[in-house]
Amino acid sequence: MKKGQAIGVLLLIAGFILIYLYSAIQALQDIDIATIPIVVIIGILAIIIGVIYLLISVFFEQKKDMRRRKEEIPKEDFEP
Repeated sequence: MKKGQAIGVLLLIAGFILIYLYSAIQALQDIDIATIPIVVIIGILAIIIGVIYLLISVFFEQKKDMRRRKEEIPKEDFEP
């Protein structure tokens, strides 16, 4: 994935997350946090941490793949 595409995908995901968080905050304003079961809070945190972990792992995997591709290309191909 090219740098522009990666930035576009990250912005798209960030936009979805911002819209979701805004709607979640609006919904939670009427709910007392003490009434939410701890299992639900742990589940929400697990989902958020999982999504962040997946995004970071995909990013580092792409960087590693890019380095490997650069090493595989012979130096003669870079010369005019």
